[in-house]
Amino acid sequence: MADELIRALKSDKPAIRWSAATRLSDAARSQRAAALTALADALEDDHPFVRWRAGMALGRAGGDQSTALLHAALESDSPRRQAAAADALTYTPQSDPAPLLRATSNQDPLVRQSAAEVLARRQQRRLASPLTALLTDDSPWVRRAATGALGHIGDSKAVDPLIERLADESPLVRRSAAYALGAMRTRQASPSLIAALSDPDPAVRRNAAWGLGRIGDRTALPTLQSLRDDPALDGEVADEAERAISAVQRSGRWGLPGLARR
Repeated sequence: MADELIRALKSDKPAIRWSAATRLSDAARSQRAAALTALADALEDDHPFVRWRAGMALGRAGGDQSTALLHAALESDSPRRQAAAADALTYTPQSDPAPLLRATSNQDPLVRQSAAEVLARRQQRRLASPLTALLTDDSPWVRRAATGALGHIGDSKAVDPLIERLADESPLVRRSAAYALGAMRTRQASPSLIAALSDPDPAVRRNAAWGLGRIGDRTALPTLQSLRDDPALDGEVADEAERAISAVQRSGRWGLPGLARR
């Protein structure tokens, strides 16, 4: 059966290749060398869903051989293969982060973005420094990934650089920075998040309101109250402002609110 699936990975139909990569998961977990090698080759597939599914199968397989194949792909000269390998390492959280750290300096922005997103899931403070360096990357997608990663890791040294990203030219980055600062629950960010409640991008305003609700700073109440009638995003900004007001008011009596991530 595994041999048939390996041959199917060469089909000219992406749906068949995707199905083959999915069904090879069992053989990969059994550390069958031929299956692992075929899945590693599929990291170069023309179709992104096939690359993603092959990477997932390799990552979930675990074991030294599959991890070595992913690290080798991450060090290859193909940005497509490198990005697929970085994404796949999401499923092997105990693997050596060094190849991913090197990937944050890759020439291809998609590889840098993928590496930052995977490093975020490691939740290790020592990874914050290289991720902070990506906050000034040329690509807004990389900067966005870096802001999200730093919010997830929660290193206090990243607060000031994240606050600077609230003035980023890209609304995608500003949205992520507002969310990250709220996730970190640092009062140091309150003045900047209050200012972000006037951002021209409605999603930035919504995330800033969410963040202020998490922080529980009562000085934000007047500005939050001014957003109660904000119609943007079909009322989502106003709704988030209302929730944040309630959270801030509660925080004065019962401590910081526990708002669920949306």
